[in-house]
Amino acid sequence: MRDLRKDLSFAWYCFRRANDARFVEEVKGIGKRPLTVTLEKPETAPPAACAIYHIAMERSDSGFFADYNRLLQYLYFADRMGLKPVVEYSDAFCYAEDHPVNGTTNPFEYYFLQPAGISLKEMSGVATVIKSRKENTVLAMEAEENRSGYARSEAFIRAMAGIAGKYIRCNDTVGKKLSQEVHELLPQGGVLGVHVRGTDYKRAYHGHPVMVTTEDTLEAVRKLADRYQRIFLATDDLSAVRLFEEAFPGRVSCYRDVIRSDGDQTVMKAVSDRKDHHYLLGYEVLRDMMTLASCDGLVAGLSQVSLAARIHRRVDGGGYRDEVILDKGIIRKGAGGLCK
Repeated sequence: MRDLRKDLSFAWYCFRRANDARFVEEVKGIGKRPLTVTLEKPETAPPAACAIYHIAMERSDSGFFADYNRLLQYLYFADRMGLKPVVEYSDAFCYAEDHPVNGTTNPFEYYFLQPAGISLKEMSGVATVIKSRKENTVLAMEAEENRSGYARSEAFIRAMAGIAGKYIRCNDTVGKKLSQEVHELLPQGGVLGVHVRGTDYKRAYHGHPVMVTTEDTLEAVRKLADRYQRIFLATDDLSAVRLFEEAFPGRVSCYRDVIRSDGDQTVMKAVSDRKDHHYLLGYEVLRDMMTLASCDGLVAGLSQVSLAARIHRRVDGGGYRDEVILDKGIIRKGAGGLCK
């Protein structure tokens, strides 16, 4: 519950300084200045040849790739500033378990190696540690003209591909498993990747893309289907699998060991008694993204998963043979409806 006395006291504090141009400028800049950081100073630690940038991901209820794509922007900041990044996901991360996974309690390391090869333990012994602030992600927007959060320019995607290629590596356990499963599912050449985002997109959240229906996606895929031998379908929606298999019998591949839904509840919140359930939810969407990035073409709506796939497809400088992004606008409730 908010403290009204504190609110009024702060409002009066600001009111008395309303004519102080410098004060007003500083307040208006909160949350917008990309170079804002916090300096952490351990009491006893040897000096470092290079400052450490501690990317302490803030608590969020976002999906795996909303956090991941935000992480790329933090890494962009570290790269531009010449800092060594160390990444920490908290136990509030939606895919965190209450026990170690793959030998670590840091949920980032469930899946990935530390970008600079420096562990959290090693970081604690370094004198100069700069802690990330959410404002730092603004710096990556210098490569972006579009600020919607979903529709990104080619310049931004290629900038993030450079960051992903430099800093993102799966750990040995995840890397080997991913490589084997992607290789087993996809034939060599001629695969069209398709992403259908359902479940909670049906709720039409403010600031999210308007949902592209399975029928919309099928229409776009039919225009390209003759150019590809197989179709890889990544989806959280059970009905999408059924409709695609009916439309393209014998040509659709998808992972079967995943949790999907017919309703409007996000799979991220799915309940299961399987071992390491939350970790596996993260692994499964990571596998879908990496498989989409391995395809020759892509048909998808606006989503954090499809954005990450487009980024990783360009890591080696290339792109898709065909790339069709279905954009029906962003939902702006109470502000004039949809925005393109």
